[in-house]
This record gives sequence, structure tokens and C-alpha cells, in this order.
Amino acid sequence: MKKFIVVLGFGILVLGFLAGGCGWSAARVVRSVLSAQYSALSFDSKLFGWCFNGLPLVDKLGQILDNKNYIVILQNNRELRPTGGFMGSYARINAQCSMLNADRTIALREQCGIKDFEIQDIYVPDGQLVGHVDPPLPIQQAFGQGWWKLRDSNWDTDFIAAAPQIAWFFEQGGEKVDGIIAINLQLVTSLLGILGEVKPTDYGDIVTTKTFYNLAQKHAEENFFPGSTQKRDFLGAVGNALFKRILQSGLIEKIKLVKLVWQELKRGEILVWFKDPVLQEVIKQRRWDGGLGNLPIGGDYLYIVETNLGANKANCCIDRQVTQETDNLQTKLTIKYQNNNLFENPKPPVFWGGNYINYLRIIIPKSVGIKSVKVGDKYLVEKPLDNVYGIQEDRYQVEDRGEFQIIGFWAVVSAQGLINVELIYDLRFVNDDEYSVVVKHQPGMDSFVYNLIYNGKIIESAQIDRDTSFVVH
Repeated sequence: MKKFIVVLGFGILVLGFLAGGCGWSAARVVRSVLSAQYSALSFDSKLFGWCFNGLPLVDKLGQILDNKNYIVILQNNRELRPTGGFMGSYARINAQCSMLNADRTIALREQCGIKDFEIQDIYVPDGQLVGHVDPPLPIQQAFGQGWWKLRDSNWDTDFIAAAPQIAWFFEQGGEKVDGIIAINLQLVTSLLGILGEVKPTDYGDIVTTKTFYNLAQKHAEENFFPGSTQKRDFLGAVGNALFKRILQSGLIEKIKLVKLVWQELKRGEILVWFKDPVLQEVIKQRRWDGGLGNLPIGGDYLYIVETNLGANKANCCIDRQVTQETDNLQTKLTIKYQNNNLFENPKPPVFWGGNYINYLRIIIPKSVGIKSVKVGDKYLVEKPLDNVYGIQEDRYQVEDRGEFQIIGFWAVVSAQGLINVELIYDLRFVNDDEYSVVVKHQPGMDSFVYNLIYNGKIIESAQIDRDTSFVVH
């Protein structure tokens, strides 16, 4: 009994935190969302009038939901891409409200709900794209194709830039897009961890945290043919089974679900973009936008962004260790990659493995000067990629992005192989009193070991699974 009271108390604190002090008003909304009446969410908006903040965006519910179409991207982070993973599937959600006020704010007893919900394979709108779009050169070199498709459109390292590009491709395929939410399949395994195993209708499979990835890949690749709906059908069945399980869940499970979503938003594993600039500003303020963020005043910044262009699921078995050595005059960055995949070209029933064909981008302050870039035992030269098929591993490129610079190059790790990537740059900001650095974590990437060495002394050795700041005095 005591344990239950502790858990319940913790849940109330979580709900209160989400509500910004709204207490049971917030709990009422959360309870409505997770109830069987999911298609007709109803609450009294005036209950939130006395709140300091209220639930994020709750005062703009009508503006957010009424006659809006949202795309939820399902990214497979075992094939890592800049915003989390390969976009294999998506969910289309259309919501509508009734009884809106003249200014489109929510009215008393506002009724909002889901009008349409559908899970679809990414290749469906992809095949409806009319015209030709030149791809980023790394995509052209890796895949030997001269066109850019929706499935590869989450290319930019900054979700603020990537999301409008993704939306554009969807719109060319006939979709109306008012917002995009990007999640990774890892979130599904987390849900299974809370809710327990599920058995999708019409399938003999039992889906658990341990079997989900393999089953999803099995139904995506085995007996695949152009126009096949098997991946969509399986993921849709899993989604329906999970949704039913959510509706049947108890209070403690619902609290865990709310906490999970909140944690994943804070970790940057759920990314949100609204076409409406007012709504997007709210998302930006809460750092849910997947943006590069701000450079710390007088400080350093490090963001390692990997892109698997091997058309495989090699990221299951990639280990990386990052060491940053600095003395306030120069920084030496070393990334050790270990590819633990046993097979170069895995075939069913083994779906994981392969060489890691990684286009790597390292983002650092624009103010620093690059001295050298090295992959393995080869020093690279700063030179643009050529418009050719086949990867060019002898060069790197530099792109200016506001107060940052993005250094891009190939870092290929063969199956069962090991390589070191080394970047040396001069620091043009000198603060004798302290050194600070922001280390960003790429969505979908496993946690990695980060070592900070300052003036020859090991300052920090940490597992990085979210954006983290370090200060050395």
C-alpha cells in the first residue's frame, strides 16, 4: 500500500509539472486523451484560466487541431539518419474541432478529435513525386542515383531545416501537411516495456521489446515486391494493438506513458515542427524543435551527426567513443568506431549487419580554424565532392551555418572493422578562467562514451544520451 501511495504521489507531481501548476485540471485532460473517448476529447477550457502556464499549447488547442493534417514520421534508428533514422513509414492524422470561437480559440466545452488516422509506407507518396530534384551529393554518390526522394529528405542536421523539406516532399505527393512529429522505432520498444507484449490481429507473432525490431524487418523485407503493403499492414496492426493496450491500461501505466513522452521530448528523441510560426516558436522555446541551439558565449560546441548510406541496418552494432582534448588553444577530437557486425551483406533471416557507409558531419563553432581532418591513416583535403557516382573518401567539405561550421566527409567502417577519425582545430576564443563545451546528442544514436581532457587532465568521462554541457574552471 505504501508503495502504491508513493507511485501515485509521484504521478501527481508529474502531471502537475506538465500542467505548470494546473493540478487536477491537467490530470483531467490527460485522462481524457488516454480514455476510450479518444475520438471526442472534451474539456472545459476555462479550467485553465487560472494556470500560470497550463499544459504546453493547451490555450491554442483549436488552432493546433481544427482541420489540420499532421504527419508522424516513423524512423528506423538502426539505419541512422540525421533526424533519427530512415523514414520507412508514417502516420497521417487529421483532427477537427467544433464550437470554435470567432478568433479560433477553444470555446467552453470544446470538442476536438481525430477524424482520420492511417499508417502508410513511405514509398507510396514517394512514387507520386512529379519532376526531378537533385539530391545532396553524398546521397548521389552512395546510391548511384541522380534524384532526391522523400525517403531521404531528412538530410539536414537541423530539424528546423529538415522538417520543411520533408513537408515539401509530402505535399508534392499530394499530402497536406500542417506539422511533422518525428519519432524513432525505439519509442515503440519503450512503449512495449511499459505495456507488455502484444499480439497483433491476423498475425501469429508475439511482439515484445526483444522481438519487435526483427519482426518489423521481417515483414518489411521477406517476399517484398513493388507495391507490397506488408510493412504497412504489420506496423498498422502493431499500432492498433498498442492503442488498445493503452486504452486498457491502469493509472500507474498511464503515468508512466506521460513520463515517457515527456522524457523523450526533453532528450530530443521526439521532434516537433509546426508550419504555423506562432506555434513553432512555442516549440522552439521548449527546445523540442531539434534545432542546433545556441553557441555558448565564449565556449565550445560539438555535434556529431552520422548518416548511414549503406542501405542496411548496420547501426545495431556500431560502438563509438569520443575523446576531446583541449588546452584552450587547440582541440584534438578523436572518434573511435568499432563495427561489430559479423556479415558484410546480411540476408534473411539475418537482417542486421553490413559495412557502415557513414557520411559523417561534425559541427563546431564557426570561429575556430580547422588544422587537419584524418580518417584512419589518411589525411583529407578540403575539396568539394564531385558530381559522380561512388564515394570519395579523400576529401572534406565545410558549410557555414550561422555561428556554426559543418565539416562533412566519409568515414566508412567495414564489418568487424575499427577506424579512428581525428579532427584538430585551433580555438580562437581564449578564456584562462574556464572552458565550457556543449555536446549535442543525435536523435536515434545509441549513447556513447565521451571523454573530456583539459590541459592534459581527464576532467570527465560520461555516457552521452542527450545534450550535455560541461564547464571546467
